[in-house]
Amino acid sequence: MTDQAVIADTVGRGAVGASALAWANPSTGSAGVIEQIDVGNDGPDGCRGFVTSRQSLDGMTRFNGVACPSGDS
Repeated sequence: MTDQAVIADTVGRGAVGASALAWANPSTGSAGVIEQIDVGNDGPDGCRGFVTSRQSLDGMTRFNGVACPSGDS
């Protein structure tokens, strides 16, 4: 499983307005914290904007993203 998939799953399970949701990917060894979840304005209904950190062997990264439902759930 990719880090992107783990992050998107964590964002999807979190409530809008939630903060400090930890995530970890045992497959890659990466981990981080979802710092913010907002209603997404980009993409179809159900999308959520988020801010997360990502700690890996390459170092720490902080980025913004948008996670949308896949339609598989």
